[in-house]
Amino acid sequence: MAETETDSLARLTPEEVAFLLGGGLEEGLSPQEKRAARFARANAVRTARRAADPDFAERLRAGERERQARHRAAQRAGHPAAPPPPAAAAVLPPIPVREAARRLAEHLRADPSRQAQQLRGRADLVQRYLDGFVVYQHLSAGGRRPTRGALAEGMRHLAGVELTPSQVQKLRDHIEGFARPGGPWHPDRG
Repeated sequence: MAETETDSLARLTPEEVAFLLGGGLEEGLSPQEKRAARFARANAVRTARRAADPDFAERLRAGERERQARHRAAQRAGHPAAPPPPAAAAVLPPIPVREAARRLAEHLRADPSRQAQQLRGRADLVQRYLDGFVVYQHLSAGGRRPTRGALAEGMRHLAGVELTPSQVQKLRDHIEGFARPGGPWHPDRG
């Protein structure tokens, strides 16, 4: 029996329905209040994950130690560390944002991973990824990976969202992850 659009909508969470209808959980809040709420949620989630996942906490510590070692080595040499060569951009499919939203919602419903479970309840993060999709697609048109600064500036202009450097890095990593084979935004996905 064919599934109707009403049946499909009945299986969406309230947050997903609000997102698809253009509203949001933070509707009616000032931009500063939205930003403060996002930062508080992100900090709480990161703190809880550090406490619950020793591997995650160790990866964060190892990354910080590596950054500090590079910085100290550059200081000793008397010049800043050379920037890494520019990476190639992830190839995003040339689809409209509505199709990207549909693919992402479908992916999140089907994916049993912890990340998908977290995103199913966070319409604000799903919207951030969709805004990021648009910005990344625009900035990577020349085949070069967008810098974090350019991505942050694009998010500021498109969505009115101020992101910390770590949030921009995470956004870029997730967008590129969604563009890998098996992801909702892989170019060969139909």
